[in-house]
Amino acid sequence: MNYFKNIILILFILQANAINLPAQYNPASPVPQMPRPPNPYSAIPTYGNMFGLEPRTNQNHAYPGQRQQNTGMEQYECDRMEAARRNEEFLRIMSESREISYGLPSFETISETEYYRQAAETLLDMQKGKTPLSLKDAVFTVENAYFEGKLDKRQYGKHIDDLISIARSKAIEDKYSWNNNTVKNVMFFRLITDTLTIKLPLRERSVKSYPMQYDFEDITGREDWTKMFVSKLLYTHSGQCHSLPLLYLILCEATGTEAYLACSPSHSYIKFKDETGSWHNVELTNGRFTTDAFITGSGFVTAEAIKSGLYMRPLSSRETVSACLTDLIDGYVHKYGYDDFMSRYADSILKYDETNRRALMIKSNYKTLCVLNAVKQTGVQPDMGAIKKHYPRLYEMMEESRELYRKIDALGYREMPEAAYREWLEAANREKERREHDRKYERIIQLLN
Repeated sequence: MNYFKNIILILFILQANAINLPAQYNPASPVPQMPRPPNPYSAIPTYGNMFGLEPRTNQNHAYPGQRQQNTGMEQYECDRMEAARRNEEFLRIMSESREISYGLPSFETISETEYYRQAAETLLDMQKGKTPLSLKDAVFTVENAYFEGKLDKRQYGKHIDDLISIARSKAIEDKYSWNNNTVKNVMFFRLITDTLTIKLPLRERSVKSYPMQYDFEDITGREDWTKMFVSKLLYTHSGQCHSLPLLYLILCEATGTEAYLACSPSHSYIKFKDETGSWHNVELTNGRFTTDAFITGSGFVTAEAIKSGLYMRPLSSRETVSACLTDLIDGYVHKYGYDDFMSRYADSILKYDETNRRALMIKSNYKTLCVLNAVKQTGVQPDMGAIKKHYPRLYEMMEESRELYRKIDALGYREMPEAAYREWLEAANREKERREHDRKYERIIQLLN
């Protein structure tokens, strides 16, 4: 009697264990195995064969040990095909039953974001020719949006007028013609990079204007976005390669001086042409007139980037205002986050400039985040074929994102790490200090002789 009880008990345990086997080891189980969802903070996954390489088997002329191995391979192939079938069935059910959101949550419900939408429309009116192009107004509009309308425009304008007055007074004092384009460029360069002593008219005393300093702390504005602002430069007399060239161009614009913004990796500088037609590069971060060879010395300027006009090309006034609009978008993302604001106005820039690198990058970043968000909602990480079949809109978005990346790569863009840029900048400053020391030594020798 106990013998039969033991047999029944063993059969019961075996049946229970069979029921509890996980789906991947129990071919009869109707529950599909769900692959792990992708990490939303990683780059777009490289979708491919999620089951790895297919095993190679030789069914003919196999010796006994190999036939046994082939039997295992055949079982593995059956399991693989069964898993693929389940995954396909799961995708079909999910695509039919779940509504996927292909965008990002909007921050429009935050009332302060209205300052950014109004600012964007103001800059677009300049682009469309509805209002005059004005870099001074464009920069103020961008920075005032971040400050939610609290930036003092009158004080902002007064600082700029005072700087122009100092440069003009020094030119006249040194007996240079203020109507000369080269003279005005040189005086604005000296105003930002040198100490100027000016005798006040009808007075016996003089005043000094001190150079603006490079702010090495948080040069990309990661911690404090206002580090990028011209208004911060005006109030603190310190800035970086973003705010210094913009202030220089604002001074030029106000005085009818011809000069242009130019870009290199993670950097911007000034270009102007003298009366002989020769171009000069004004480097405000270390107070030097530089050559194109100095700029390409960073190692991140490719031949493709020069050929496409991505780097080292003088930008038009309209393109410079476009740069302000990308600044506005970057400030919005820094303050609130990613939503369709960035995509909408990046598209507006690309209507006027199809190869605008920053607008393309903003657009590609937005598309990438939308793809990752949609993939996360599906709960699976299928291959491209399954996405194309069950989520055609998601597949289309992934292709659009990749096309944007291809365009950026075709322009010759290469990412310059912040550490590399900082090292390049410090090396440039050390070179400046060495040359200044050499000049001072030469002057001492002259005095001794």
